[in-house]
Amino acid sequence: MNKEGNENKQSIISRIISFIFLAILTVIACFLIFYIACSMVAKKSGKRPLVSLFTIVSPSMEPNIKVYDIVFETRVNKESELHVGDVITFYSSSIDTGGYTVTHRIKEIIKDKGVTKYVTKGDNNAVQDDGVITFKDIVGKVHTIVPKLGYVQYFLSSIYGWLLVILIPTLGIIIGDVLKLKRIFGIKKQIEDIPKMREIEEVREQEENKRIRAALEKAEQYSKKK
Repeated sequence: MNKEGNENKQSIISRIISFIFLAILTVIACFLIFYIACSMVAKKSGKRPLVSLFTIVSPSMEPNIKVYDIVFETRVNKESELHVGDVITFYSSSIDTGGYTVTHRIKEIIKDKGVTKYVTKGDNNAVQDDGVITFKDIVGKVHTIVPKLGYVQYFLSSIYGWLLVILIPTLGIIIGDVLKLKRIFGIKKQIEDIPKMREIEEVREQEENKRIRAALEKAEQYSKKK
């Protein structure tokens, strides 16, 4: 394969990689916009967000949900949507979590004087959680578990993750643009040099014509002498 063929192949591969990278970023961006919009609407209306994401930092739900798994949750609109065995995320006044949420499984649903109460327990815990929670304490019900994605979140929140995801791609784009500009300027210079090349060719042609005429004249003079 010649040099031009290699360059075309590299260009196609580069475009495919760029397209895939752009498509992934577009999907992530759309989801983040949707997620932020849901959070803003929920905050304004005083309701829980339509969707929520939580990173698990405790082994209390192992082996079903491990540390650094991310749980994707949907809002629970009615009490009838909750059943024993569902995994929910909630705020608890009985468990010391420093104000953070808890993700545990519903073990029992109790009706007490018209109020529905939920007894919860971590799958990996020996005993049930202290106290009970009510519907207003519940943030959402776990819909999907994404294994170990929390590591990515943790890494991206670090300076090294920021450098990898933000700075390096940015530098790559800048370097790519610089190379494109270099090629453009090279083409421009070639175009600008075309008139000069024509002048050089004209001078060469004139010199060649002179040599031909001189040779013909010498040949003619030689023939006359004979």
